[in-house]
Amino acid sequence: MNVRQQRRPLKSGFTLIELLVVIAIIAILAAILFPVFAQARAQARKTSCMSNFRNQALGIQMYIQDYDTSYPINGYTGSYNAADDSNWGLLVQPYIKNIQIYACPGDPAGFNERMLDLLPPSNAGGKQKDFNLAIKNDFGLNWQLVCPLWAGPVEYRPVQESQLNVPAQSILGVDCLWDRDASGTPRAGGNNSVDPPCFNEADGSKAFPQHAPAGRGWYWFGGWNPGSPLAWNVYGGVWPWHTAMALTAFCDTHVKPLKIPALAAGCDVKNGSSGFIVDKTAYLWDNW
Repeated sequence: MNVRQQRRPLKSGFTLIELLVVIAIIAILAAILFPVFAQARAQARKTSCMSNFRNQALGIQMYIQDYDTSYPINGYTGSYNAADDSNWGLLVQPYIKNIQIYACPGDPAGFNERMLDLLPPSNAGGKQKDFNLAIKNDFGLNWQLVCPLWAGPVEYRPVQESQLNVPAQSILGVDCLWDRDASGTPRAGGNNSVDPPCFNEADGSKAFPQHAPAGRGWYWFGGWNPGSPLAWNVYGGVWPWHTAMALTAFCDTHVKPLKIPALAAGCDVKNGSSGFIVDKTAYLWDNW
């Protein structure tokens, strides 16, 4: 018998058992790796958003230096029409030169969704588009601290930087949202201003540098409302876009992620931000 005849025929494919083993191994690897990939993507979004926040905080700081140490005004008329109104995001744009960074990568709202509930861009051309994108900024300004609005009649009151005694412990801006639908899902992008969790000191006095004169009050969004868990302002407009954390920029321009309890630290949070500041050192919204 020759050697050729003694060779066994080569296998032409995998057996069923071998295929099942391979599939099982692939499934195990996928179960291990997919969460890792998801975490990596979430981390990349957070890193990109932190860069955006840092640039905006620096833009505000450069604006302050050019305008007698005053924070940017947050509007002129309240009409939301770019023809006669403005907002802080537009005012600092010459220092940032990139309106796209107003959209946090953690917020899935695209351009068309960010145009919802506002005047269409055609109303005032490209200026209205930029106005809308600046309004739907995911960097929600702590406006009661740096540029509050008096009601009746409307009057914006930008604060002097010198009025803030502890910039490194004073929130400048935080991740935010525009609205939520009936199921609680965020919609339509961010909101360039947010409310603090507490408005009152422990003795009942107002907690911010400027106080409205007799007969006038602050304009606000209704404060924090923990009793309404599906409300858009359950956290005063703040929203944790990054794995239960909200990026937070401070008045000295540093940025770090914080969980909601850390953002509410030092405050006895009640509906309508009607609670009191119980620990001034821990409270981060008005250290002035």
